[in-house]
Amino acid sequence: MQKGKMNIVFGGQAGSEAKGKAAAFLVDKYDIEIVAGNLSPNAGHTVIRNGRKIVTHHVPVGVMGGHDLSRMSVVLGPASVVNPTLLLHEVGGLIEAGFDSDNLWVDERAAVITQDHVRAEGVMTKIGSTAQGVGEARVDRLMRRGITVRSVMVDDILPVPDTSMLIRAAMSKGRTVMYEMGQGFDLCLYHGVDPVYCTSRNCTPMQALADMGVPASMLGHVYAVIRPYPIRVNNRDGSSGPYPSAEITWEEVRERCGAAHDITEITTTTKLQRRVFEFAWERIRTMTNVCNPDFFILQFANYIDWTCFGAVNKFGLGSDVMDFVEKLEEEYRIPVAYVGTGPEHDQMVDMGVDK
Repeated sequence: MQKGKMNIVFGGQAGSEAKGKAAAFLVDKYDIEIVAGNLSPNAGHTVIRNGRKIVTHHVPVGVMGGHDLSRMSVVLGPASVVNPTLLLHEVGGLIEAGFDSDNLWVDERAAVITQDHVRAEGVMTKIGSTAQGVGEARVDRLMRRGITVRSVMVDDILPVPDTSMLIRAAMSKGRTVMYEMGQGFDLCLYHGVDPVYCTSRNCTPMQALADMGVPASMLGHVYAVIRPYPIRVNNRDGSSGPYPSAEITWEEVRERCGAAHDITEITTTTKLQRRVFEFAWERIRTMTNVCNPDFFILQFANYIDWTCFGAVNKFGLGSDVMDFVEKLEEEYRIPVAYVGTGPEHDQMVDMGVDK
């Protein structure tokens, strides 16, 4: 973690790698008070803290790792795509948890989703779209006919002219920013697995800098969050797209890791069963070549060996998990900084390499 820089947590596969949990852990560990993102409601971010499940779509959920929520600042940049009603609902939940709404900063150039956008995306379920209107709002923006936060001035949302200036000023004073990305590299519009079955934006750390208006000199550490069995969201109709490794079943994963109960995952936004695949080693090589992360964060290690569930130190990981960690480090020459062993934000093993 680099002080006075924008440190980035991003998904190294096709989403649902537990980026939010990783961000919250890092915010907690380093007592970071500024979290940022350019998020949208086509994906959910989840943290479980002290048994309480918190799900957000617009707000970087890493904010929930803060030691004192009243001191936390949330910055939503100009590339955000906002559903005002949903955003206000999320902020209301944060306020109940102790967040001060005066510390929410929304760039006035962020795009706004309309009901027309949602209706237009209803026909895209065949490709696994979450049909929240996000892509259509981005299309309208590209066509110079989109609606922005500035134009609607939603009650209780106080837009600021330039969030990038706010972020840069904070970092110039030595404050550290945790930036939480949405989706994952394999869904990238330009570098993803498939140009049709993808999301509507570029999903790389350098794009995060560009979206927030932060120069490369202010980039801190980049954390690629991955999992041993990558997933794709499912579809309502048709196919949700290919993946470069074999598709398997949740029952196979359960049998391999030794879980005593069903571990089938359901998507946060669409509430559909996730598709699950074997680890794609060559695809991770593509991701590391394009994104050049400083560290891996390996989540869902308990899917390798269920006996490590909830472990918080190396001694609880077991030989199968450690073998996987060592293979990752040997294959890509990138250290595994943290290993997630359960759903709670602090069910993480600090490997001692992120100083």
